[in-house]
Amino acid sequence: MPVSANKTPAIKNAILFGNGLMRTLGSPSSPDLLKETICSRPCGECAGSYCPFTEEKNCLPFPLIYEYLILKEQKQHPEKNMRSLSAMMREKLKKQLEQFTPQNHPESILHALADLRADDYLTTNYDTFLRRILELRGYEQKSSQHSETKYSIRRHACMENKEHSHSCRIWNIHGTYNDKPDSFTIQYGYEHYCGCIGKIDNYLKGTYTYQLHKKEVSVPRMYKKLQDYKLRKGESWIDAFFFSNIHILGLNLSPEEIDLLYILNLRSRWLRDPKIKNRIRNRIVFYGQPTNAVKALLEQFSVEVRSSSPEPPCENAKNEAYEDYYKRVLKDIKSEMGQSGN
Repeated sequence: MPVSANKTPAIKNAILFGNGLMRTLGSPSSPDLLKETICSRPCGECAGSYCPFTEEKNCLPFPLIYEYLILKEQKQHPEKNMRSLSAMMREKLKKQLEQFTPQNHPESILHALADLRADDYLTTNYDTFLRRILELRGYEQKSSQHSETKYSIRRHACMENKEHSHSCRIWNIHGTYNDKPDSFTIQYGYEHYCGCIGKIDNYLKGTYTYQLHKKEVSVPRMYKKLQDYKLRKGESWIDAFFFSNIHILGLNLSPEEIDLLYILNLRSRWLRDPKIKNRIRNRIVFYGQPTNAVKALLEQFSVEVRSSSPEPPCENAKNEAYEDYYKRVLKDIKSEMGQSGN
């Protein structure tokens, strides 16, 4: 929506969450999803060749594991092209994720996530679990943007509950498994991640365009948006990193998340630019226990790291421990957002 030029717009609230929340339901990890959707051989049958799931000390980054597996699969089955392999992977992924529904998990931590009533929900997950929770709570899809067939720069659904006078947007920033047949937005491989960074770079630097009602629309560069409120249209989740307070949970922000780290890096550079730094007024808060290296990097990126309050569960903890941890994190976020809890 257009921003009034008469006053500084209020800072909105956004939640960025990853697969950590779904893991409390028994959802597989990202590497396990790869193993179950792409790898055609049971573990132990790759004797004499590299296996990314058994050689932890010699492991590739997650996007490159995808590239390794899908290229290896195509080499072994040359009759299959890359498009058919991708379609096959999506169908397997769909079967894996469709079992995780609000009806099957009525006490899910994601119900508490919906209680936050944030303005924007950003997720790297491929499912639509949160959207279905909102539908059960009386929300209806007011509008959506799904014209992109590969990337998810603008893809979102706007949900509205008229009874509670609340609306929010849900952004699956790495795509969803249930897109229309002629699209493939699931961001798995290195090629997809790097292409996404190109789109993000265009969006930030003012060279991004898209079609609307058969007309080309140009997006102003972020530097200008920071200087002129009237240019802020909220066309992408990328805007939240500059104009909304973002609370991050269930996401480790490891070097594999190169798209998100690229945005945080550029934001931190602009925070050191005397011409623009006072225009960036939002906060970004990370909840979790990152490695020392990632924590140090995030702090240089001007991200507030909450690694001990509340204290995350120890390694190999049970699902219940993580559920309790995320409940405490969400309670803290609710307090940060200025909402009263029970």
